[in-house]
Amino acid sequence: MPAAHEPWYSTTLNVWTLAATIVASITLTKTVASAWRASFGRRRHVISRVRKVAPWVSPDYLEELFGEPTWVSTMTVHRFQGEDPVPEQDLEAELTKRTWKLGRFGYLVTWSTDSTVELYGITTTSRWFRPRLLVGQTVVKLGKTRISKLPKPDQFWPWVGARRFTYIESFYLGNPGGYRTWYAGVNDIGYHPMAPIGADEMTDAEHQAFRSVARINTVLVGTAFFREVKDASIFVNSFGPDQDLIRLLEPSMQLVHSRAAGLRTRLSAWRWGWGWHYKRAYRRYNKALTRIQGNIGQA
Repeated sequence: MPAAHEPWYSTTLNVWTLAATIVASITLTKTVASAWRASFGRRRHVISRVRKVAPWVSPDYLEELFGEPTWVSTMTVHRFQGEDPVPEQDLEAELTKRTWKLGRFGYLVTWSTDSTVELYGITTTSRWFRPRLLVGQTVVKLGKTRISKLPKPDQFWPWVGARRFTYIESFYLGNPGGYRTWYAGVNDIGYHPMAPIGADEMTDAEHQAFRSVARINTVLVGTAFFREVKDASIFVNSFGPDQDLIRLLEPSMQLVHSRAAGLRTRLSAWRWGWGWHYKRAYRRYNKALTRIQGNIGQA
């Protein structure tokens, strides 16, 4: 029994117990949050980071959000010619292209000067990563929305090579759109890519049929006032991430191979080997083309 003049509790003990409880609660919360972002909450965490990206932000700011980029390359571009002609070399500027691998979900790509991001975009490579993006005034669900949902583009560029292809559309809304230019289309490594039919001489009917079937797997937006951005030559043959570059990280290209990686590769080859999604898309394309040609003939 404590003495009559002594309290039955210890103030010092209660304070330290409370402090230990608070520290333990904070540590547990951080651990649970970290585990959630690394597993089931990974998709939402990536989307929340992408929402913080905008033209003219600092490249250092992006590295704080996403860490060091996986790939970095530079290119020379040219500013638009003003009223007073100047030598070509005075119009030159250097842009740095940075590509981040967003786990197995997709890729974030930016084109920036030393101080600002001029152009950025996102590509989905997974059916589990379909964020909603705003292209002008149209909401696009990446990897699912058909190109035909977008209004008529200002310009479009279809291209098909020996084993690569891409399709790009551009939209510019002036002041209501914040003087930004949107680019939407198909990257050949994105989710459910579809090559543009008759890219060299695409008729209006073929173009409408392709837009009604192909899915948007890549969207870019920016305020870069360079000639190579205006005519889309800045993308070369890669609308976003470059397939020839990023495929070097695939398990089949790795020097140190693992059984798990080999099993994933075989399962992927078995799943997509017959190209069933391509066949289904091209059947839809042929039906749409026949319908559109019939409507044109009746008109």
